[in-house]
Amino acid sequence: MDLPFRKILPRSMIALLLVTAVSPASAQGNSSISGDYVCAYGCRVTDAAPSVLIDGTAATCTNELGGIYHGKALSDHSIYCFNKTGVLLKDGKTIQWDDGVIWKRLSRP
Repeated sequence: MDLPFRKILPRSMIALLLVTAVSPASAQGNSSISGDYVCAYGCRVTDAAPSVLIDGTAATCTNELGGIYHGKALSDHSIYCFNKTGVLLKDGKTIQWDDGVIWKRLSRP
């Protein structure tokens, strides 16, 4: 029995719809700025390692004193946290904050 309202979408159209539905979430979840860092310049004395965790557009940042702050991802390479903006430099390992503080990504084992 063939129903008049039933249409079959070409496979390429289905694939396009799936890619469109999945891509934004994947891109946001894979932010290149997320990670554990060590403060390399302009730091306060501390034992805690700073970190950044991106979830969608939300950023959870831990400063070098262990304080947790909530901010937002501005792009895959920049965040707003601690009332300042941090930019991941081209080396992919360094965040430079607009107040001059510099964080270097800890190497992964």
